[in-house]
Amino acid sequence: MIRPGHVAVILAAAVMLAGMMLTNPDYNSIVRPFVSHAGPGESGATRLIEGRLTGWRTADTIAFSDYSGDKLRRTDGVFLIAELSLTGRSTSTLVAAEWVGASGRHYATTSRVSGLRQQIEDVWLQPGLDMKAIAIFELPPDELEGGAVLLTLRLNPPLDGTILLDAPTDPAPHEAVARFDG
Repeated sequence: MIRPGHVAVILAAAVMLAGMMLTNPDYNSIVRPFVSHAGPGESGATRLIEGRLTGWRTADTIAFSDYSGDKLRRTDGVFLIAELSLTGRSTSTLVAAEWVGASGRHYATTSRVSGLRQQIEDVWLQPGLDMKAIAIFELPPDELEGGAVLLTLRLNPPLDGTILLDAPTDPAPHEAVARFDG
């Protein structure tokens, strides 16, 4: 014969187990990098890197020179040029950047512009040394306002931190052609 007290204990245990199962994080969120958030003009830091968005501008066309001559790159969207100040904290490392648009979509730096000095893909961060870098993104114009730069380690170890740098509240200055020296 089943007693009502035993049934109540079993039901309470089942409800608690269901609650734990529904609130338990999945594996992907357990090993996701820690995000350090920095407001406009502020510096953000993780265990290995420190960074700040020092300026930004947009352009319809990018002009630059490389070993084979002068190049022009145009886009149907807009080129976003993010100027960054970066520092390594405890070891030499490489950094990658993404633009997190207003919609939450992530945009990688464009590969159509390569060979420019100080591009983030080519900058080795050294502990205690400030480095200037640029990250160039190609994106739709409506992804600028409310966006942010996400800095990660290039090799992206799963548990190391990332930095989310909010864009300035002022609109980005726009140029028809942004010129760079090779």
